Amino acid sequence: MAGSRNITIYSGDTYVHELRLKDGSNAAINISQRTFSGQIRIAPSSTEIVANFAVNISNGAGGIVQFVLSSNVSGAIIPGTYHYDFQQTDGAVVTTLVAGKALIQGDVTDGG
Repeated sequence: MAGSRNITIYSGDTYVHELRLKDGSNAAINISQRTFSGQIRIAPSSTEIVANFAVNISNGAGGIVQFVLSSNVSGAIIPGTYHYDFQQTDGAVVTTLVAGKALIQGDVTDGG
């Protein structure tokens, strides 16, 4: 069952969402051979992809994966409320890990 979590991303900021995958006994799951993806869409059923998260398995044996939006990608999204999810593929099995609303918040400070 997927976790549910709403997230806030500031337009023009780098966003990193780290997941630590563990089994029922709280031991890290080795995710080295798995693949991951994450997307933001206007609505869950929309065919239009607003953004794709880059994925970094920072510690495969330790079960740590990061979903990242660069500042360029987040800065190109019009502020508003969208939907996202993070999925893993393990062989032929696709599982949604986390899903929810993604609030893209307009930035106040111009870093340039």
